[in-house]
Amino acid sequence: MKCNCAMAPCVQYRNMRTFIAVVAAASLVFASACSGGGGAPTQPGQYTVQKDSVHFDGERYQLYYSDASGAIHRMETRNLKMVRDPDNTFLEVPQGGGDPILHMREDEPITVDGRDHEGAFSSPWFPFFLGTLVGNTFGGGRGQGTVIINNPAPGESGTYSPNTPTYRYPPTGTFGRDDSLHGSLDSSRPQTPDYSKVQPAPYATAGKSSGTGGGVAASNKAPSVSGSAASNKGGFSSGSQAYSAPPGSSGSKGGGSTITGKPSSGISGSKGIGSSRAPSGRR
Repeated sequence: MKCNCAMAPCVQYRNMRTFIAVVAAASLVFASACSGGGGAPTQPGQYTVQKDSVHFDGERYQLYYSDASGAIHRMETRNLKMVRDPDNTFLEVPQGGGDPILHMREDEPITVDGRDHEGAFSSPWFPFFLGTLVGNTFGGGRGQGTVIINNPAPGESGTYSPNTPTYRYPPTGTFGRDDSLHGSLDSSRPQTPDYSKVQPAPYATAGKSSGTGGGVAASNKAPSVSGSAASNKGGFSSGSQAYSAPPGSSGSKGGGSTITGKPSSGISGSKGIGSSRAPSGRR
């Protein structure tokens, strides 16, 4: 039976369906405008990054950022550039387009999601903190002469200044539960380096000191090890170079990545950084 003007309930039902369809379409448009592929913001500006939310699993970067309204969004992408920032950690979407840029304070770590024969674990990675570590260790504690060891990824002709946005990756693909990673491999392409071709880099990892003073001790560890030492080392949780556990162990090759737990309500490097501001233009 067809609806006619005398049948008010039918007209109301049709109007309600139209209203719901319009709201749903508007929601899709709003979501598309706020975030592109992988949840990255599309509007140029600076976005506050939630403290301790930046992860790398061997294939993708993941982080939480907040927009101008304070709403928190999750971003997961391979296409993320990185640059050292003296004061703050935040996400920048450049004017005129291009991949987002993560500004990192040198004392701010990225969590590397790893896996070994015992299962999942995580290690801190300081892409730019190595200069402070080396300066304090070998400079008499005076911190004179900041030294940043960034090495080119295999196939790259040269490295990049810490103040130049580029694609950066952990210095080694083999690490353990007591290790932290320092420095980076720089690349002109958003692609995880082939770690089988990476030469051992000084100070790539730092483990717990065996002395009574604790702290960390810089060491020259090769990206791969063999024999009994290998049993204590793991690797990335995901990607083509993810750790593959020996038969019979509880660990297994990673397949997919997640950020466990909720992001901290704190702000990374929150010295006046507002959400979704116009880019400052600094490099």
